[in-house]
Amino acid sequence: MDWRNKLELIQNKIRGQLHARKIDDLEGVYQLMAEFDKDNSGYLDKDEFQKFLSKIGVFLTTQELRAVYDKYDSNKDGNIAYAEFVNLIRENMSERRINVVRSTFAFLDQQRQGRLLLENLYRLYQAKNHPRVRTRQKTADQVTKEFVNAISKRSKDGQSISEDEFLNYYADCNATLPSEKEEYFTDLLTSTWGVTSGADYVSPERLAQLEIILFEKIRQKTVTKDDEGKTAKKAFMYFDLENKGTIDIYQFAQALQKFGCVFSDKEIQALFNKYDADKSGRLCYDEICGLIALMGSGNNANVNPVFQIARAPPQETLNRIRQDLVKKGQHSVIRMATIFANSDKNKNGTLNRQEFQWAMKESGFLLTKTEYDNLFRYFDKNCDDEVSFVEFISFLRKPLTQNRADLVCQLWNKISNGQPSISIQQLKQCYDASKSQDVSLGIKTVADSTKDFNDIWKDVQAVTQQQFIDYLTDISALIESEAAFEKFIRNSWR
Repeated sequence: MDWRNKLELIQNKIRGQLHARKIDDLEGVYQLMAEFDKDNSGYLDKDEFQKFLSKIGVFLTTQELRAVYDKYDSNKDGNIAYAEFVNLIRENMSERRINVVRSTFAFLDQQRQGRLLLENLYRLYQAKNHPRVRTRQKTADQVTKEFVNAISKRSKDGQSISEDEFLNYYADCNATLPSEKEEYFTDLLTSTWGVTSGADYVSPERLAQLEIILFEKIRQKTVTKDDEGKTAKKAFMYFDLENKGTIDIYQFAQALQKFGCVFSDKEIQALFNKYDADKSGRLCYDEICGLIALMGSGNNANVNPVFQIARAPPQETLNRIRQDLVKKGQHSVIRMATIFANSDKNKNGTLNRQEFQWAMKESGFLLTKTEYDNLFRYFDKNCDDEVSFVEFISFLRKPLTQNRADLVCQLWNKISNGQPSISIQQLKQCYDASKSQDVSLGIKTVADSTKDFNDIWKDVQAVTQQQFIDYLTDISALIESEAAFEKFIRNSWR
């Protein structure tokens, strides 16, 4: 039996049953799982997990249960953490749903600032049009409360939401919605945000159509032995008068006209917005050409596209960097961030190629020229030969999962006694370096681990909650296992 496909079907059934129980966010999933967690450990054993599945209407054979249980018990500790279960049912968000979310964000972000104020979202959200409210399964007040509670937790600064944070919120909604509910998902967004009422709205379906038309027009102008990516690049380069490798929307519209694409202004803007991922107002056309070349390679087996997707993360290099950071110790991300900040000589938040390479070497990473170039090109979002080192460091950091965030908040409440800040002396008294991640892994001695901790906080007199959360977020980035992070939190802090 193909257990991978079987597991996907079971996971989809779980999402379907959660949806049928009117659970529309992850908070409801956590609450439901907690009903079967008799010892309040945050974990379910096999018997408890089976009872949870039965409660929501998913009945499995012994063999099926074993396969599913093994899948969710990712760290093989004999238990399923709520977070492990949630992360897996949250996966596999369809491309169509992602496009709907991104289009909705673009519709709401009319000033193209890349962030939306929470207070504006609360005001704009039309709970009365939510499918649950229209069918009288929930009241508008219930839906509003659930929305405000869930989306506010996705905001890193507590005031606004980025496109990725907006997408993460709807990934949570996706976790309780089966794959066959595509129309429901689209309706959920368009109705609650009034998207279709906007004069500039272009549906995800139409946007996909525009891309197909653009490719077909380029294909018609491509000679037999060439590929579509080359044809597209020649056209974009023709309108790139300053030879910067980027074009604005006016030049983009001219290129579309050259290809014979007769699109409306709002359609051109929507297509431009999709490719303008960093909202800079300019497109790095090598990336578009790479996508077009890859589309073409699927149609012509004799043509190998000469382009790569320029902005695809150099994952192998990034993975090696992360592995080296783990070996350097739990404070290595913090140290690296300090080195990068010190390398920013003009204090504008960016590094040129030379500064970036120096900072990497100073951090202890010796990469090849190709690796440096690929890394720099990926983070040089607007092609101005500079990278935002904050964005680079943020990429290495992983945002706290909900489970980890809850643990950190509980720890802060415990050591702060509800105060907005604590003294550095209080912080040091609460920390036990002998139980640190570095000592547990045998990376450092207790004395060295204690010195590292003191060095990190040497210039700080008082520690705020946000500083504490940021500190543990940096450490969390280098701890893969949820169980290992929880162990670090519970054992290293008194």
